[in-house]
Amino acid sequence: MSKAASGAVLLLHSLLSHLLPLLLHASPGCLSAHSGHPVRYFGQIAENSPAGTPVDGVVLPLGCPGADLNGSLRGDYASDFKLVHYRGHREHRGHLGLVSAKALDREFIAMYELTVELPPRCLRRPAAVQVEVSDRNDNTPRFTSGNRTVEIDELTPLGTELVRFDAKDGDAERNGRVTFYASPESDLLHVVPQTGQVRLVGSLLGVSQVTLRLHVSDGGDVALIGDPVFLRVNVRRSRRARRGPRALSEELTYTVTVPDQSRVGDLVFTVPDQRFEQRWFEVMSETDPPVQIERDSGRLYLARSLREPAEVAVKIQNLRARLKHLALEPSHLEESPRHLEESPRHLEETPRHLEESPLHLEESPRHLEESPRHSSSPGGVSPSLLVTWWSLPVTWRRRLVT
Repeated sequence: MSKAASGAVLLLHSLLSHLLPLLLHASPGCLSAHSGHPVRYFGQIAENSPAGTPVDGVVLPLGCPGADLNGSLRGDYASDFKLVHYRGHREHRGHLGLVSAKALDREFIAMYELTVELPPRCLRRPAAVQVEVSDRNDNTPRFTSGNRTVEIDELTPLGTELVRFDAKDGDAERNGRVTFYASPESDLLHVVPQTGQVRLVGSLLGVSQVTLRLHVSDGGDVALIGDPVFLRVNVRRSRRARRGPRALSEELTYTVTVPDQSRVGDLVFTVPDQRFEQRWFEVMSETDPPVQIERDSGRLYLARSLREPAEVAVKIQNLRARLKHLALEPSHLEESPRHLEESPRHLEETPRHLEESPLHLEESPRHLEESPRHSSSPGGVSPSLLVTWWSLPVTWRRRLVT
């Protein structure tokens, strides 16, 4: 390469190194004006900011020194803003800024579409300005409905949705997300936080009415809590529960131990029956039983915390019914048996002479085994079989069904 060509390349490189910063720092307003396209700006301002708060991101270059400031704003609700001239501001000297003329409400207007018009010698075309009003957590969530009353059967299955509440919050995004909860909490009813569903999680046997107070809060950094509403659940007595157990030819009694780790919903016992191919199990107790039964299998599930002995009657219905009693006892012993054994007792003529024969039980997750206990049945009453079910007097954990 000749010296002349090399010198020309060096000169061109030097010119570009000086002109490039000027091109990069040239105002978008001037560039857009010369290209024939309007200048566009986008800015943000927090709602409820005091009047005179600058709009972030909107600084318009005048494009010429000494320009008069007979600029104007056009657009819907343009009077909510005004233009200011940064004369002595070091960073924005010779530029125009946009500030609020009053406190703005996002729920009223969330986005402004404005046009800034300046003298022709500064900008050849008007500048388009979008101003977004960002959200602040200033709206309290509210339930869309008031107090509710529902009526359900006392044998309603656990997990049933009783009612669903809804709430609204005027804020946006996270500030407008609502969460439902009950205070105080209930052992019988559970509120799903995200949906407002109220589900049954405890036995209603023996309960006439349940009252639940529900609250709703939003997702702001400092959560706002709305006024509560009340749910009243009237419990209707079941016809099946009102029927007393009938005196039948055979009656068996079981006493079953519940481990202290058991929770509501756990399988704790399976009523044994090998006689009928098709059978129907039903809880017949008048009092509030601590278990619920699976009607086609005879599986018993824990329905509430067991703190004292309780007794339920289970009827097996087929061509003929057979009544069995289930007695539940809490343990006050240091060591409680985890495995139980069962065997029936057939009385002879005197209560002290008993013969034993095995009774087959279905397996349960607790691996119940069988242990015999002697009992007498004066007056010709049919014999009974006891299977001890122990439970330590501790605070029980509950499983929430969602």
